Amino acid sequence: MSEKVNARCTWAQTAGKPHWQTTLVPTRLSDDDVFQKPDLDDVISEERAVLLSNNDCPTIPCEMQFQIAPSFKIAALTLVCSAPKVEIFVGPSQEYLETVYGIPVEEDDGDVPIKPYRYDVEIDRSGIAEINLKLLTSAKEICIYGAMLHIAPNPNGITTQLQRPFDIQKIQELLNKGGTSTSRCAQNPSENNDEKMQKFMSMMKGYVGHIQPQLPVPASASAPAPAADVAVNSLSQHIDSKFVELERTICKRLDEFEAQQAAKLDRIIALLEDKN
Repeated sequence: MSEKVNARCTWAQTAGKPHWQTTLVPTRLSDDDVFQKPDLDDVISEERAVLLSNNDCPTIPCEMQFQIAPSFKIAALTLVCSAPKVEIFVGPSQEYLETVYGIPVEEDDGDVPIKPYRYDVEIDRSGIAEINLKLLTSAKEICIYGAMLHIAPNPNGITTQLQRPFDIQKIQELLNKGGTSTSRCAQNPSENNDEKMQKFMSMMKGYVGHIQPQLPVPASASAPAPAADVAVNSLSQHIDSKFVELERTICKRLDEFEAQQAAKLDRIIALLEDKN
């Protein structure tokens, strides 16, 4: 079994076959219960080997991204390269997973200029179809001898890997800072907060629209709804209730912030009046 893997890298290719982004990484159907490490000969290949280099100053880190169709998940990764340490990030939000030190493939030999290290990493996350590897080394060149993705059917379907249509950092700023604003906004705090609330709810509604899968229309209107429809409706209602609760919480926090700002302004005015 071989699924298409899209590969990207921040360093330039200086040797190896062209179009390596679509031919570098083969896939293997994995058993969720037991991860069996593949033979080295199944991973490395002269046809798939590639040499990457970077001469920029300051040096940018070598990052490689592997992505498969969201109908599958990445259960494990096998990589053989010349970088002695790798940081792994998963999912569209690039959540940090772990830092791994490679196992030398061959005994230490001072005559070998580029030493290979092997990595066999299980991805203990549900529905991951995208991983990012940061290859850590002081060298200007990195050789990728071979890689393999161990995949399995994604039980969560395509909803797991959809890119969220809003910026998480902006949402966090709305929650943490509330009405903190410039002088223009300070003159109209209520208007500014209303605008922020509208933007926030617009983003959240867009998110709800994206996570709801498009279900096929039944052939007969009289046919009973399948169990999947019931589950989707139940999930949709649960999500809607959570967002209603979130909206109330945010409105309450904004109201409390406005009240605090008004109280501070009243105290400042009172102090100024006392001095006059």
